[in-house]
Amino acid sequence: MIKRIAFLVLLVSTFNASALTIDSMLLVADKGGNGAFSLSNDLSDTNFIKGSISQVNVVNGEIEEVKYTEDNLTDWEVTLTHPKLILEPGRTKQVGVRSLCSKECSFSEDHVYKVLFEPTPYDPEGKLESKVSVNFGYAPLFIIPAQESKINYSIQHLGDQLMIDNTGNTYIRVVINECSNEVTQGCKATFTVLAGRHRAFNLPDVVINKNVKAIIVNHDESYRQTRFIELE
Repeated sequence: MIKRIAFLVLLVSTFNASALTIDSMLLVADKGGNGAFSLSNDLSDTNFIKGSISQVNVVNGEIEEVKYTEDNLTDWEVTLTHPKLILEPGRTKQVGVRSLCSKECSFSEDHVYKVLFEPTPYDPEGKLESKVSVNFGYAPLFIIPAQESKINYSIQHLGDQLMIDNTGNTYIRVVINECSNEVTQGCKATFTVLAGRHRAFNLPDVVINKNVKAIIVNHDESYRQTRFIELE
């Protein structure tokens, strides 16, 4: 028992938690197909961050990912301005996502990409070999929206869930906000559904088994509709 306690004390004393924060988990490109994520290191260790991209396709309602590698370089539609970077404690840096598409790319529907940021402690001299590191990465989505939004969807209220079927060509957000001065917890939610997806979402506590008022918007809110969704 004494040996076990000593081991646990040693483990805690050498534990090194590396953290990364990001400004958005879903970024919509500008009109040129470009955008930028802001990455911040809020702890005391310098981090080495590696970025990679996967193209996200919706096939028969399911997500399929194609990771960008050297083998499919000619198929890349976007790239990172800084696929590798060093982020010092307390610093924030931007990593741009740049479109490689020209006229040959069709944007009759959204193009969706997953951008993976993987941090590890920066250790050029090998001083951290004996430490245990837990690294928290992020995999936000980057979306180049359809040139013309064609909104089409259906919503079912099943008591404690909403079933949302997005059959349009662009992603939608379904916003529920039943908060008031008296009710401040478990009263708000935003559900994002990619084009071609059929998904179930748990409802906030205060609207379970009650009719729901929802606001449905597209990426730039050029489409905005308020609906009352009755319990089925």
